[in-house]
Amino acid sequence: MKTHRNYLFLFSILILFTLVLAGCESSTVAKYIVSDRQYTDIKDLDSAKPPEQLKTGQDIYASVYFIESPKGMEYTAKWFINGNEVKTDTQKMPTDRKGIIVFNLEGDKAAAGTLKFQIIYKDLVLASKELVISGE
Repeated sequence: MKTHRNYLFLFSILILFTLVLAGCESSTVAKYIVSDRQYTDIKDLDSAKPPEQLKTGQDIYASVYFIESPKGMEYTAKWFINGNEVKTDTQKMPTDRKGIIVFNLEGDKAAAGTLKFQIIYKDLVLASKELVISGE
C-alpha cells in the first residue's frame, strides 16, 4: 500500500510540473487586430472584424489585448512593408495584469504592398499578421 502512495505522489508531482511548464510558455497576447480603426475597449475589440485589406495613405492601428502582464512591461511593435522595416515602436503596459496597447503606423508610411505587423517581447515574437495595402 505504501508503494502505491509513493507512485501516486510521484505521478502527481509529474503532472503538476508539466502543467507549470505548459503555463510558462503561453503568450501574453490574448487578442489583437490590425485595422484602420483603433480599439481601446475589450468589448469593441471582441466584436471587431479584421479587414481583408487596407488602403494606402490611411493610418493603420494594431490594437493588442494583453493578459498576465504587469504594469510597465515593455512590448515592441515592428511594421514592415514588402519586407522592409518602416517603423519600430516600444510601449509600456499602462495597466496591471491586463489591458490594451494601440500601436500606430502613420498613413504616410502605409505604401501599397504587403504589410507585416509583429508584436515582440524582448526577442520573442508573440504575434504576427500580414495584410495587403492596396492603392486607392
